[in-house]
Amino acid sequence: MKSFIGPKNLKYKKTVEKALKKKSLSTLKGDLQKVFNTYIRIRDTKHENGQAYFICISCGERKGLEQMHAGHYWPVGGNEAVRFDEDNCHGQCIACNTYKHGNVLEYTHRLINKIGQQKYDALSVKRHNRSKMMEFEVTHLIGVYTLKIAELKSRNK
Repeated sequence: MKSFIGPKNLKYKKTVEKALKKKSLSTLKGDLQKVFNTYIRIRDTKHENGQAYFICISCGERKGLEQMHAGHYWPVGGNEAVRFDEDNCHGQCIACNTYKHGNVLEYTHRLINKIGQQKYDALSVKRHNRSKMMEFEVTHLIGVYTLKIAELKSRNK
């Protein structure tokens, strides 16, 4: 009897093995970060006269989508509790996020205007939570943000 795993099916075998292999928590968080950042970019995209753009949360300038990062107010490192919090992440231009290290003073002002003082204060407290995310929570959030992306894309058509 011939095995289905011959030279022609080697690529398929590797794909199946990869799909069946359990991912580490770190890998799952990386997957979630990609999906979450995609959601933030789509959420913060605006459309006008057939043009897509965004307003940077820090400098307030209108920019093209190629300049958009998903900029975290409280940085990912050391602030695990707010890493995937939608109030903590907004469309931010490359210049503010990378070269101005978040342009935090301007980000703070515009963030409070956007989400309100009460949510800002809650976010500032929440960031101190040191509990760790479990695998099932990360997997669940990947599903949640995948669905949110699909909903936003269907609305924007």
